[in-house]
Amino acid sequence: MAEYSNRLARAREAMERQGIDLLYLSPGANAQYLSGWRRGRPHFGNVNYPGGWIQGLFVGLHHPPVLAVPRMVAEFDLDPATSTTLEVRVLPDRGDPHTFLDSMLSEFEPRVGAIGVENRAWSEQVLGLRQVRPDVELRLASEVIAPLRMVKEVEELRAMETCAAIVDQAMNDIIGFLQPDSGQTELDVAYEIDRLMVKHGADGSSFVTNVWQMGPDEERALAMKASRRPLTRGNSLSFDFGSTLDGYCYDFGRSVYLGEPPDEYRRVHALVMQAAQVGIEALQNGQRTAEDVDALARQVITDGGHGEWFRHRLGHGIGLDVHEPPYLDRGDRRRLVRGMCFTVEPSVFIPGRLGARTEDVVVVGGDEGAFAYAVPSRPPGGRVGGGGRAGSGVRRRAAGQQDASRIRAARPGH
Repeated sequence: MAEYSNRLARAREAMERQGIDLLYLSPGANAQYLSGWRRGRPHFGNVNYPGGWIQGLFVGLHHPPVLAVPRMVAEFDLDPATSTTLEVRVLPDRGDPHTFLDSMLSEFEPRVGAIGVENRAWSEQVLGLRQVRPDVELRLASEVIAPLRMVKEVEELRAMETCAAIVDQAMNDIIGFLQPDSGQTELDVAYEIDRLMVKHGADGSSFVTNVWQMGPDEERALAMKASRRPLTRGNSLSFDFGSTLDGYCYDFGRSVYLGEPPDEYRRVHALVMQAAQVGIEALQNGQRTAEDVDALARQVITDGGHGEWFRHRLGHGIGLDVHEPPYLDRGDRRRLVRGMCFTVEPSVFIPGRLGARTEDVVVVGGDEGAFAYAVPSRPPGGRVGGGGRAGSGVRRRAAGQQDASRIRAARPGH
C-alpha cells in the first residue's frame, strides 16, 4: 500500500543518516507502522513456540521487508492477508533458530554493521543476535521510527477518531449503569465498560480499564485501581480507559460524584477543567515545547492550592501505542508539530478526600472542533447513579451539536 511504501522510504532515509543497516522489529507498533503486520488482541498470556524468539520483521536499506515466524505462528496466528503483502520465512518446529537467523541476516546485508532492535526486545532475541553476529552494533529502532510516528497521517487520525466515538458512546452508556449503594463494585463497572466498547465496535480495550473511588472512607493509594469495593454515595468516581481498533489506541478520563457534590469537590473539579483548557489552548501555539504546555497547565493547579496533588505529567503522545513520545512533561523540549497527538489529563487526587480528573486527546493542527464528541468536560452538576439512568451530573448534547470535550483539534499559531 502507498502509505507503507512512503513510510519505508522515510525510514530508510533515516537509517542511512544514522548508520543503521537493518531493523529487526519484534511484533508490535513499529512493525505494524512499516508493514501493516498487526498485533494480536491484548492479553496476559506468555505464549511460547519452538524458536519463537526469532519472530520479527526485517527491514533493510534495499531488500524488501521480510517477516520471519515460527511454524506455529505461520499456520495458526498469521493473518492470511499478511502473506500476500510481505515475504514470509518460516522456521520449522525442529529448525535451529540461530542458523535460521544467520541465513536471514546474510540475505539482507552481507556485512551488517548496525542493527536496530526494539526498545523492549526479548533478551533471547538480543542474545541470539550476539551469538550469530558477535561484532554487530545493536541500536534502538526507535531512533529511526519514533520521529516518524510522532506526526500522524490523515488515515491514522481517522482511525483514532473512530476510537474516540466508541469511547464516547461507552461513557454515555456507563453513567446510566452506575448504581451506588446497591452492591455494585468498581470491577463491575470496569468490565461493563469493556463490554460496551466492544459492543460499539472496538477490537478491545487499549489498556486495563481502571475505575476507582476516592472519598472520606477511601484512604487508598493512587496505585490501587479497580477493585471489589462497592460503589458508595459520597465518593468521587474516576475513569481511565480507552478503545483500540485496527491497532490504534485511545485514552480517555473523567470523574463523577456519587451523590450531591459538596462545594470542595465542585471547586477542585472546576480547577482541573480550567487546567485542561489552558493545556489545550497552549497546544494551539506550534512554537511551544512539550514541557511548556505541562508548565502552563500545572501552574493553574498550583495557583489553586493543589499543586502537590497533581502527581504526574500533563499528557503523552498516543497512536499505535497508548503511550508514545513526545511527552507533555518537564524535560521534554521537543517543539509541537502539526499532526502530533497528545492526551491532556490534569488531575487532583487527595487521599481520604476526593479525586478529580479529565482526559482528552488533542490533535495539533486540525480544523477546530473536527473531532468533537458528546461527553462533556463540565463539572458534574448533581446526582449520579440510582434508578438506572444518568443523573444531572452528566449533560449530553444533541446529535450534531459540537462539544469541545472529545478529541480536540488545536490550530498552531504560526
